[in-house]
Amino acid sequence: MYAVKNQTTQPIQDFPIFNNWNEVAYGWYYALPSHELPIGGVKSLQLCGQELVIFRGEDGKVGALDAYCPHMGTHLGKGKVVGNSVRCFFHHWQFNTEGSCIKVPCQEEIPAKAKVPFYSVTEKYGAIWVYPDANPKHELVDFPEIKNHQDTVIHFGKSYERTCHHHVTMINGIDPQHLKTVHSLDIEMKVDIAEPEEGNLMDITLTGKIGEGNLFEKISKLLLGPEYSYSMRYDHGNNGFLTLMKDVYFFGKKWPTLHMIFAYRPIAKGRILVQPIFVTKKRSGPFGKFIERALIVMTKMGFNSLQGEDGEVYENMRFYPGTLLAIDRPVAQYIQYVNKLKSSPWKLP
Repeated sequence: MYAVKNQTTQPIQDFPIFNNWNEVAYGWYYALPSHELPIGGVKSLQLCGQELVIFRGEDGKVGALDAYCPHMGTHLGKGKVVGNSVRCFFHHWQFNTEGSCIKVPCQEEIPAKAKVPFYSVTEKYGAIWVYPDANPKHELVDFPEIKNHQDTVIHFGKSYERTCHHHVTMINGIDPQHLKTVHSLDIEMKVDIAEPEEGNLMDITLTGKIGEGNLFEKISKLLLGPEYSYSMRYDHGNNGFLTLMKDVYFFGKKWPTLHMIFAYRPIAKGRILVQPIFVTKKRSGPFGKFIERALIVMTKMGFNSLQGEDGEVYENMRFYPGTLLAIDRPVAQYIQYVNKLKSSPWKLP
């Protein structure tokens, strides 16, 4: 990792949570698409250095437990679902979604220590998310423009890995200086930042008037109108809810917003998994289905434009905010927000 380079001549700042591989902050971590875990399904999963078993009972509810049976340490992912519990393969002990043993076949009495740590699970935007605690302090957030996540169409992009911390790569969309220099968005941006008192959430909206300095800007202004706006909603510093095309008008008619989720999951120190999720509102009728598909395609195009060489830069970056300018205010405030998050008991290998 580049963090260990040039320590003598260019020492870097250590943060309590931000860009710190030794800490896994509390938050909702993407596990897998919901459709990959049918009723009666059992899966083994490594999540932020924690070995888990995830299963769906006959009632449709999902449980997430530490993976090893407290009897002899058999991996519960080798077992099967019985009713609403997971049954260990080796000796058929059964555990419910709260990690309590509910059956020991060879005797009626259940040992007091026959318990497995369990974690809170939620299903949202077509995915299963796990929290590193049984009692989450906050729910997984929504897009500000989408009040009912069940009234959406979901498409999962191809997941990929990065060799940089997700706190760093999540800065990509809120760096006005970078947008000007690399992506030629020479727009005088107004930045609005909201950080609710709960501490898990941060909203950043960038709005500006489109200039007329080059052909791209002139065409953009003709098609989209005089202003451009997009927003990023951060949830626990590891999920980014990006809304594009806010308040955009196409030949005088307001254009639908585009929505995508960047779900980040640390794999090990120096490695993260990124899962893009493309979201649009459901629409009725055959023409509505056509609009849904078209908006998903446009969202994927927007995602592709944000990746590529930017990711390569972050993977080779030795992040150090040593000389921030006034224009870098969103970056500085984002770092402060992340450092207020709380560390969980999970640790990366």
